[in-house]
Amino acid sequence: MTKKSVQSLRANLYGDCTKMVRHISLGCFGAVRIELSEPIVHNGSAFLLDCGRGPFVVTAAHVFLQFLADKRHAQRIGSQIGNVAFDLEERLIDSGHDRRIDIATFRIERHEIAALGKHVVIGTDGVWPYPPNPGEVTFFGGFLGTQRIVIGSNEVSFGLHLGMTPVSDLTEHQIRCRFNRQNWGDVRGLGLPLPGYNLGGVSGGPLLVPMYFDRKWSWRLAGVISEAQMLKEYEALTAVRAHFILPDGRIS
Repeated sequence: MTKKSVQSLRANLYGDCTKMVRHISLGCFGAVRIELSEPIVHNGSAFLLDCGRGPFVVTAAHVFLQFLADKRHAQRIGSQIGNVAFDLEERLIDSGHDRRIDIATFRIERHEIAALGKHVVIGTDGVWPYPPNPGEVTFFGGFLGTQRIVIGSNEVSFGLHLGMTPVSDLTEHQIRCRFNRQNWGDVRGLGLPLPGYNLGGVSGGPLLVPMYFDRKWSWRLAGVISEAQMLKEYEALTAVRAHFILPDGRIS
């Protein structure tokens, strides 16, 4: 296969997977206002998951903990997912932070899902599939704080950051994807991020494994993004494996 053919295949795969992630990734943020202070806004990422017993929201546990910390210090606080008001504390199903599992889940109503207009990731009501092997490609997406733009007093724009990267290694707890810039391609023609580019805000987004069947691309969930270490000399994304999520949203 020629270099041009590889680039074309990569661009087509990226384009198809981009459509998938755009339809499932959710912006999740809390807007905090403290008396005599400017508003403080933190954001993370989230997605919808259904393992056969009804859909629920998934994000990283430390995103939820940051919301609780902000709430303790705020005179007023609001949180929402997309354009839907959403009280994270009130809707909590489970958070694995006390078990060192960086996943939190939340109840959501059907009419709220319809208002969000996002696809639901389909999980499993049984044993989760094996994780991707080292070298297999994964796809991730999330909303970065560096791409958050305040448009007005009641309006914030979020930029969705997307990427494809192979798995470097994994354990029973997590999956690590170390970035190798030698294999990067600027498929959108917008330029590549500089070394050490801040991916803060991507936590809580999905790590997906693309699958091609019957001439169609689909995906399966591999993990929940927990951390992005972005240094000039070392860049890696870490996700907590999805098998900690039970069908009813509890964390095992």
